[in-house]
Amino acid sequence: MRVGFYATGSATSGYADLVEQAEYADRVGFHSVWLRERHFHRDHGGRNFFSAPMVVASFLAVRTAKVRIGLGARILPLDHPLRVAEAAATVDAISGGRLDLGVARIGENELYQTAFGTDAGRARGRFEESIEVILRAWREERIGHRGEHFRIPDVAVEPRPLQRPHPPLHLVAISRETMEFGAARGMPLLLAAAQPAGSVAATVRDYRALLAAAGFDAGAVPLPLNRFVYVAETDERAMTETRDAVAGFLDRPGSVIKDFLRLDGQELTEQRLFEEVFIAGSPGTCLRRIERLREEVGVDDLLCTFNYFTIEHERCRRSMQLFAEQVLPRLDPVPGSA
Repeated sequence: MRVGFYATGSATSGYADLVEQAEYADRVGFHSVWLRERHFHRDHGGRNFFSAPMVVASFLAVRTAKVRIGLGARILPLDHPLRVAEAAATVDAISGGRLDLGVARIGENELYQTAFGTDAGRARGRFEESIEVILRAWREERIGHRGEHFRIPDVAVEPRPLQRPHPPLHLVAISRETMEFGAARGMPLLLAAAQPAGSVAATVRDYRALLAAAGFDAGAVPLPLNRFVYVAETDERAMTETRDAVAGFLDRPGSVIKDFLRLDGQELTEQRLFEEVFIAGSPGTCLRRIERLREEVGVDDLLCTFNYFTIEHERCRRSMQLFAEQVLPRLDPVPGSA
């Protein structure tokens, strides 16, 4: 299994803490470090890299040596595609070809679009056209484009990415329409953290069927799955130290967790989240949960979110260390993933 670290903030972390975690992931054998994009979020304040992930990716490129650097994901309609293509190619070049670029169609709420001068109604068109422009900018020596949303004169886009034909382009997709768009292009799919295993397995089956129908080897397309992970010395300690954090997720107004789970709020319990969404417990318990998840869902890429914005950073960091020392070495690597 390829195991990555999703770098988000904890209750008491600062930027230096998150950089240190990324460097630690590089040293101890994590396959990747992933950054997300969010804006105007209450959990910024120096505790998260949400608003400028490409800037952070370039910094991590020179602070790490082996770990892949992923963006999960860049919200394309908020920017011009040539800027995204140039910035991503630059990160790929200075990292020695270690960039994975995730892309998303829309932000967490309407404020994203409003603040950046676009709107949800135009997001799909801008998103799909942006992908076309980015891929052409990476593949072709010169690009001229006249589309519905972008008019680009004949230009040479530099630098070119180091990876050929281009860095892997991962997709965040919830709607069927976006999944069909991605599968038609053979794009890897980033699977959400806040969904029970059964829902994830159904998404994996559907997407692989779409990939196969489009002529791709569905088993060869990565489908990284994000999961909240907390490791402690015992199961009891893990439950005690994460219970308040889970309750905080349930109590958030307009919780995106509830939206992803597609459940009536009355059915959403701490026990349900611990059983189907969170991986929490002793090293042995977490290992067994991951192995069972791998069998149930059928994916070989796990992205671990160790940090919780309701838990002190030292506890989150200790959880990550226990995982690295006692779980990671016992997970069978994917052939050729080194």
